[in-house]
Amino acid sequence: MPSSLPVLILTGYLGSGKTTVLNHFLATGGARIGVIINDFGDMNVDAALVAGHVAEPVSIAGGCLCCIEDPRQLDDALRTLSRPSLELDAVVIEGSGIAEPPGLIHMVLGSEVRDVRFGGLVEVIAVARVALAEASGWDLAQHVKAAAVVLLTTTDLADPRETAAVRERIAHANPHALVIDAPHGAADPRLFFDAAEHPVPEGGQLALWEFGRAPDHDHHVHHRATALDAPSVVDPAAFAELLEDPPASVHRIKAIVDVAVGRGIRRFVAHSVAGYVSVDRVSRPSDEPARSRVVAIGLERDDAALRRRLDALVRPDGAPAATARELRRLTRFL
Repeated sequence: MPSSLPVLILTGYLGSGKTTVLNHFLATGGARIGVIINDFGDMNVDAALVAGHVAEPVSIAGGCLCCIEDPRQLDDALRTLSRPSLELDAVVIEGSGIAEPPGLIHMVLGSEVRDVRFGGLVEVIAVARVALAEASGWDLAQHVKAAAVVLLTTTDLADPRETAAVRERIAHANPHALVIDAPHGAADPRLFFDAAEHPVPEGGQLALWEFGRAPDHDHHVHHRATALDAPSVVDPAAFAELLEDPPASVHRIKAIVDVAVGRGIRRFVAHSVAGYVSVDRVSRPSDEPARSRVVAIGLERDDAALRRRLDALVRPDGAPAATARELRRLTRFL
């Protein structure tokens, strides 16, 4: 599936467990991840903590990433990591403990680097330390509002009532966020990006790591992928609605779909992460039969409503081509 490189933002207050989550991603088999470390101050401690997993992380030190005066610093890092020769599956930005999530999202969405796209924001919260973080000025509601996923760490140390209260506060601030208990920082990386089994070149390359087998964790949260693969075109309006407003169980959607228009068939590649949608038009052989593939990725659970929505995307044989209005529902994301 043709794809731009997803850029995942990892945020959380100091001591929330961001680096533990990042190292879990890096130590889980099946992917190559580029890492941008953003330490606050001149000594980049976080880069040292992940150095055992990454050949050479790209660091932006000396200040909070969302306050950098020249966004080209981030663009330079993304341009380096998005080189096709690196064959990365994803880039992870680990924000400093004081980084503001909306500012980070704005920087990634505003990047001038082609071939990268926003892959979602993950807020890490150590439940047992919420009170301490809030006493230091951290605001739970403000920080989870922009999150696609909230990972709750230290839930094994917190009182269950405390965990339930934090979950309720998150749901009130952002009812669309996917909240996952990850007591040891373990969440399935496939919720966030695809893993392609690449060999690592001799000598290594920038920010590449060949992962071994995934460690055995009883608390590991696995993903579920529900797919539609149909020899047909789709309804562009219904497809756009799914991208914008997927079921609560779905974290991200990736798709290659064909749409019937007045003069033939157009093909689109689309991605959606928690309502952030990107769509590109790609070429297709004129003599190739119509085919549409949509994959919705979320937690491991049965979701009959999702299955019905996927099946409803298919336009039956003989149906009229999409109207200009229906097509605009999708093409406005181009």
